[in-house]
Amino acid sequence: MKKIGFIGCGNMGEAFLKGILNTKLIQKDNIFIYDKSKGERLKNKYQVNIVENEIEIVNNSDIIFLAVKPNIYFEIIDKIKDKVTNQLIITMAPGITIKKIVDRFDKSVKVVRTMPNLPLMVQEGCIAYTFCEIITSKERNYIKVLFEKIALSIEIKENMYDAVIGASGSSPAFVFMFIEAMADGVVCAGLSRETAYKLIGKTLIGCGKMFLESGKHPGELKDSVCSPGGTTIEGVASLEKNGFRGSILEAVSKTIEKSKKMGE
Repeated sequence: MKKIGFIGCGNMGEAFLKGILNTKLIQKDNIFIYDKSKGERLKNKYQVNIVENEIEIVNNSDIIFLAVKPNIYFEIIDKIKDKVTNQLIITMAPGITIKKIVDRFDKSVKVVRTMPNLPLMVQEGCIAYTFCEIITSKERNYIKVLFEKIALSIEIKENMYDAVIGASGSSPAFVFMFIEAMADGVVCAGLSRETAYKLIGKTLIGCGKMFLESGKHPGELKDSVCSPGGTTIEGVASLEKNGFRGSILEAVSKTIEKSKKMGE
């Protein structure tokens, strides 16, 4: 049975924690967390082990999630690098490549770079991941199985991380803006905001599921809602007139561009 440790356990760390517990592959007794501010809350909520420092995580874990803010990644690595031996190191920091991690450890280490997204918190997220070369096939398979039980998981080449940030990493913010704008529109027509949010949120869930399961092009699905001379095509025409597609494309492009700069 593998033992898993978390150094830091913010939103993404806790999302991974919840997912791992739901898989039943790891027992609570085999999960260790070090987080100064959230330790007691996590202990009470999940009945996992809380330890006093980063070194205890290393000493008790086969797999270590570095779930701290990117700006202190190297500080944490400096604290643990002399103690890390054969553990798998799971990273989730934008702009911090596998090479940068290995260089900071200044020795051969097993790194799995990941890019999770916010819906992972409700077990409806995505995880893109990349293995460093020295990870064995048995270890790769274990991580693949674990991730696939938590979320939609896709192994990618590391040079595609910037694009993944545009597709799933940053895009939830754009979707939430869309929800808010849609709700404002129907609230103007008299619907309560509470009802608007429920209807729009469920509609987005259904559209995502329908798109993934149907295998149809999104344009075809859009056309299926647009009756000739009807309400929907009127709204579509307005979106096109006001640069909806172009605005989304530019937002994604800017996100990817920023991600590339962070990785320089």
